[in-house]
Order: sequence, then structure tokens, then C-alpha cells
Amino acid sequence: MSTAAQSNPRTGEPRTLIGWQGVRFTLPPEWNVTGFSTERGEGYLKVDSPDTMFVQVKWSSPGTPRARTLGDLLLAGWRRWRGQIAAAPRPPDLRGTLDRFLKERARRTRKSRAAFDYKVKPEVEEAGGERLAHHFSWKGAGQAQGKIWHCRSCGRVMVAQVVGQARDNVADVAAAMFGSMRDHSEDGWDVWALYDLVAAVPESFRLAAHKLMSGQLRLEFARRGERIRIERWGLANVARKRFTLKEWMEHATEARAHRAPAREGADIQGHEGVTAHGRVCGPIALVRAVRDALPSLRPGTRYDAQVWECAESNKLYAVQVWRNVRTKGLLEEVVARCECH
Repeated sequence: MSTAAQSNPRTGEPRTLIGWQGVRFTLPPEWNVTGFSTERGEGYLKVDSPDTMFVQVKWSSPGTPRARTLGDLLLAGWRRWRGQIAAAPRPPDLRGTLDRFLKERARRTRKSRAAFDYKVKPEVEEAGGERLAHHFSWKGAGQAQGKIWHCRSCGRVMVAQVVGQARDNVADVAAAMFGSMRDHSEDGWDVWALYDLVAAVPESFRLAAHKLMSGQLRLEFARRGERIRIERWGLANVARKRFTLKEWMEHATEARAHRAPAREGADIQGHEGVTAHGRVCGPIALVRAVRDALPSLRPGTRYDAQVWECAESNKLYAVQVWRNVRTKGLLEEVVARCECH
């Protein structure tokens, strides 16, 4: 199922799924990500509509202390070994954070000599007490409907708003978006969805690299020496040209470098696909695998890959995994969560 095929369960209207750094929500069709951060702890996401509206989402993790020195890391490890539980952080000052946010918005609005007015609703509990939230709205050189909240489960403070012009139906878009908003994984897997790519990886993996082009999307994730690389190419009939799928795999992945023979005939997402399994080869690659895994002694020396072509969407997909010897089934689980049509 593609992003455009998502639908509102109440109205049946198509929706676009957006997912980034554990945050996910839906918007009307044809909305696309235009800005993002690569950090998980503090970040932002911007999504534009085909017209004049856009969405801004910002988050921080004020209750998560950062280990800044080797001593911090050793102290945290010693406390875990002793079974000591860190003191619960104080609830964040949501209203103070929101007031600063609105003050900055007012300052920028008044630079354009426009009036600025806002409303903030009283704090409420949501999601069965999991969240504390303030809803807000403002007008001035445009309009917005937004919300700030703190999630007790993941510790994040989120600020999200739908911004548009006076003629835009901001309220309905905001209501649907907030109804679908999630600020953390609920099953141990983070959904990553932008443009026409929908995939998921274990939440313990972190974004390490990305390539976002009209013809090719690539997201790469890392965890203690293990890696996952998910790629999507558009216009498969043009990109593959006269190559067989097996030849395309040898060209587009690292299967050949790891002496992983490509095997045809696999059933992947209901399509004929090619698989490959091998090991990291060469002294330099092995040293790099050991280095990236430190302080763990389980380097990602096993290599698995699958490639398939989705005729319905006319796209090519490749998933590659570098894992340690004890990690089983990771490739198959990631592939099963890639939505190609």
C-alpha cells in the first residue's frame, strides 16, 4: 500500500503518511516533506501542501540526560549494573515553552507590520493520560492551529502546527493530523515515510545517511556495527533497461563485493525477486566492521540483501542488511514492512 493509498478510517478519503524519527501522522494527498533534521533527540520536520498550507513539527527530549564525557558513560553503566533507577524528571513547563514560541512568532509577524493575536486553551490530558497538552491558535500574516504536548512514555515535548492563509481550511487539516499523530513507536519499529517510500526499522537503529532524489531514495540506519540500507528507484522500466533483475542487483548493491551470489526466484511482496547472502570480505572492511561495533564485540560481518520490482508502482526496491552472527531474520522483517504498492 503506497502513501497515497492510506485513507481516513472515518471518511475513507485518501491520506499521505509521513514518518520521521519516530514521529508519524497523516495529511491530505500530495503533501511532501520539504525540511527535516537528522537528529533524533531534538529535531524538526516541515511538510508542504501543493497550495499555501504547510505543517511544522518540532520536538525535544528534555528528560533525557546526555552523556557528555567518558565519566558520564561509566557512571550511567555503573548505575545500571547496581540496578539504580534514575529519579523521575520534573514535568516540563509546557506553557512557558509555548509562550516563548508564540512570542517569537509575534515578533516576526510584527516585523511585517501585521497584527498578531493568539489563543491558548487550558492544559488537558490526552491518550488515556499519556499526554499533557495545550491547544493553541494564532492569526497574523496568516493563521495556524497547533498543539504542544509532553508524552510521558517517550519523554518528548512536541510542538506541531498547521499554517495557512485566511482562506485555507486549517482547522480541519489540523484536526485530522492531530488525530493520527504518534510521537513514538508502539511496537518497537519506527515508521519512515516520505514521498512514496514507506518502510520501518527497529527503533534501536538510528539514521546514519540519506539520499533523496526524484529518481532514487535511500535511507541508511546503524546500530552498534549493524546497518540497514533501504533504497527505492522510480521508473523501473527505464532504470533497469535491458538488465535482468539479477544483473541489476549486482550493479545496484554490494552483493558482489561481499561474494554473495544472487539467487533468482524469490517471492518478495508478491513479486518475483532476487536474494543474496554473504560475509563482509577483505581486511579493511573487517577492521571497519569491528571498529563500528565497539564497544560491542559483535561486528556486522554477515550480509543479506533482497531486490524486487513492483510492476504496479513501476519501482525497484533494494534492502541490504549488515548484521552480526546472532541477529536472525532482520532482512525479512524489514522487507515485510516495505510498502511498494
